Amino acid sequence: MGKKSLLLSFFIIMGLQNLLAETLTIQVENADPGKGYNILVGISDKEEGYPDKSFTWKTVPVTDKTVTVVFTDLQKGIYAVSLYQDTNGNEKLDTVLGIPREKYGFSNNTMMPNYGKNQFELNKDTTITIKLR
Repeated sequence: MGKKSLLLSFFIIMGLQNLLAETLTIQVENADPGKGYNILVGISDKEEGYPDKSFTWKTVPVTDKTVTVVFTDLQKGIYAVSLYQDTNGNEKLDTVLGIPREKYGFSNNTMMPNYGKNQFELNKDTTITIKLR
């Protein structure tokens, strides 16, 4: 196979992959705007390690009570989202005796990190809303 054919094949495969990719938009409600406050959002595609070992994370500054977080190029599948508002900049959810001291949330607006209850199917561009608690 020549270089031109190989290069063409590569671009065709990349184009097909983009056709299969979806966008997930997350509207995070009830945020507290504050200097240096961020929302950390994790997406998991399997129960093992959820929510701490999500396969991808984003950090978004909090500038208003509603924050929009966008993930592009996700493959169709089953996912669960976890997020929290980091008010002290240590990039972890602070707890006391297992009780969160910072606002948090999960997909399907459940109160606990349960992959089965937090999961949803992404089979097209989708927008979900998560309210921080």
